[in-house]
Amino acid sequence: MGNVKINALQMFCLIVLFDLGTALVVSYGAEAKRDAWLAILLCGPVGGSLIFMIYSCLHWLYPNLSFVLYAQQIAGKWIGGLLGVVFIIYFLHEAARDLRDYGDLLTVSMFTETPLFMVHVMMILTLIYVLYLGIEVLGRLAEISVVIILGLGITATISVLLSGKADINQLFPILEHGLKGMLSQSFPSLFVIPWGEMSAFTLILPHLNNPRSVMRTGLSAILFSVVVLSFTTLLNISVLGVDVFTRSNFALLETIRRVSLMEFIERLDLIVLLTLIIGDLFKVGIFFYAAVIGASDLFQVKNHKTLILPVGIIILLASLTVAGNFAEHIKIGGGLLPLYAHIPISVIIPLLLLIVALIRKHFRSS
Repeated sequence: MGNVKINALQMFCLIVLFDLGTALVVSYGAEAKRDAWLAILLCGPVGGSLIFMIYSCLHWLYPNLSFVLYAQQIAGKWIGGLLGVVFIIYFLHEAARDLRDYGDLLTVSMFTETPLFMVHVMMILTLIYVLYLGIEVLGRLAEISVVIILGLGITATISVLLSGKADINQLFPILEHGLKGMLSQSFPSLFVIPWGEMSAFTLILPHLNNPRSVMRTGLSAILFSVVVLSFTTLLNISVLGVDVFTRSNFALLETIRRVSLMEFIERLDLIVLLTLIIGDLFKVGIFFYAAVIGASDLFQVKNHKTLILPVGIIILLASLTVAGNFAEHIKIGGGLLPLYAHIPISVIIPLLLLIVALIRKHFRSS
């Protein structure tokens, strides 16, 4: 991977933008209904912190290696190589799904006459250009983008509050089904999404210029993301009500569309669209980069940049075929993925590798 390095602030911004991604725009936490904002606030730090601690410990044991390389050292060449292939396919699939989220929202809300293919092409071409420049450019771009996202968020919040559309009574009763009921409704999605998707960072953490700051940087970014997601969900429920919130595919867009100030300032859809474009750019970009680095390490390609174009084409084509239509795309993401992909790939496999690595370390020291 060369000597390319990014600092802790850039890593923090990358993780925040990755975690927010599409979760900021969709009805995140809708499983918990009226208590979604509270479920995010309780489940996010627990699931996100535990999962990232696994990745951080693996990075601490193998600070200069990506997941694909240390998986082979821990589990052997063949099993580790097979795990590397699984993770690369997972990254490609997740990149394609997030690209589809971006394309569907834009074609439904604004570019109604534009083919989905062309919307996806513009995103992929942008990412190919950025990744050719290097991960350090993506890190510097993340610093700027976090400021823009926060500015858009503050503007949207003030607009909603001034419009008088927010009704705090929509949030009551809190814990309508009790704490146990809320947690059971939230499992496993809020415990692993988007936190488990940070397995992509197992191929980016070696770029951090100060390995000792990995845990602190990652956990602080997760907590920041949890607060933003929880507040956004609280705002959505207070404006839309629980029924509309749970039925809506893009809750934040519905919330902003209800804003009307002085019968003059209306239809602030652009705020949501910019938020989605920025968040999805980084989420797809990090999955994209992880797939490129993983393939480069697995197949021992000297210059990973030679893989950027073919991997980009694979993601582009997969985004168009990952689901037959938008309804099917949402159904797959809401039902099958958390159970059959995120948990085993993002949690179980890394945890097993960590246990084996620690046992081996113990016996070597003995």
